[in-house]
Amino acid sequence: MAGKNGYAGTVLEVNLTDCSMRKIQYGEDLLRKYLGGTALGAKILYDSVPRDIDFDDSTNIVFIGTGPLTGTSIGGSGSISIVTKGALTGGATSCQANGLFGAYMKFSGFDGIILTGKAPSWQYLVLKDGMPELRDASELIGLDTYMVTDKLREVHEAKNRSASVLSIGPAGEHMVRWAGTFVDHGHSASHNGTGAV
Repeated sequence: MAGKNGYAGTVLEVNLTDCSMRKIQYGEDLLRKYLGGTALGAKILYDSVPRDIDFDDSTNIVFIGTGPLTGTSIGGSGSISIVTKGALTGGATSCQANGLFGAYMKFSGFDGIILTGKAPSWQYLVLKDGMPELRDASELIGLDTYMVTDKLREVHEAKNRSASVLSIGPAGEHMVRWAGTFVDHGHSASHNGTGAV
């Protein structure tokens, strides 16, 4: 849940290579300086990713972030920012998507998620009540993003708006350089091939 001044103060780092996770605490001063998911994601990207790598290098990251208004009753405040070194141009990129994913991430106690490394097999991340867990995603391979959303809601017994899903589809699976990332049914964060990363 959001703490003081709209921030939870915690970012979840998930290392997909070894399936380890850690919670990183960020002070209010840093969060205020880099207001919102895009700016904080850009700082993390520039501090941790070498300039000369390709988008599919294991040292690239994907940052999924929220802002201080995320999860409030203000319209459109559930949006997320995705920051990474993009697949299409190889440059730093950010894009946004609406939907409920950002609000639910904040309600789970996280201002953002940093994905690092490369998974040895297809996995998905579940955030429930502040407890992150990686699960096998082999049943989701080949499904479009609408089907992934419906399947995960069924598996986790979640009614329409009681859970939110961030996913890629077959284009992302095949690393098509303009593949998008999608929230629920049709909210797209598709700039510079974030779904391929």
